[in-house]
Amino acid sequence: MMWGNLMEREERRPVELFKSDAKCPNCGSDAKLVVYKYSIPYYGDIGISVLECGRCGYVHRDVFTLRGGAPRKIVYRVEKPGDENALVIRSSHCRIEIPELGLAVEPGIYSQGYITTVEGIIQDFIDALESICSSDEAPRDKCEELRALLEKAKNAEVKYTVILYDYLGSSDVLSSKTTYEELEEG
Repeated sequence: MMWGNLMEREERRPVELFKSDAKCPNCGSDAKLVVYKYSIPYYGDIGISVLECGRCGYVHRDVFTLRGGAPRKIVYRVEKPGDENALVIRSSHCRIEIPELGLAVEPGIYSQGYITTVEGIIQDFIDALESICSSDEAPRDKCEELRALLEKAKNAEVKYTVILYDYLGSSDVLSSKTTYEELEEG
């Protein structure tokens, strides 16, 4: 039995696909870029790229599905407790929107891809809110109101929709409840 578990873990180790020298976007020095393939059980293969600069310490990571495809809109509804546990693969080029909460994550030049859960996305918004609301000029009542709403969303106590605008076809929400629509390129 122990060997079976060891073999399973062995198979799930990242496999190096590509290694290259690159220029650091921060300081212009030589950096290393490595791209790995990693298999997620019940899903398939994803790519993880890591760019590291030994001089200034800059690190950029991205994650993406290896089965990329056409641009698409990915829609996932959180309607009951447990729905917030859906796994999200977001490439660095993907926009996330939660219209009911008035929230969005825009891709930018320094965006990084990641793997998280819907709950993890909400937690990122909570962390950003705490940073914004730490200012003396921040409206305390509005901050507390939004914080309470985000905590309810994090615990699936309110219904909301997570929408990924995936222009490269390399992001996903892993759930049988996820729906997809085509997006116009551009």
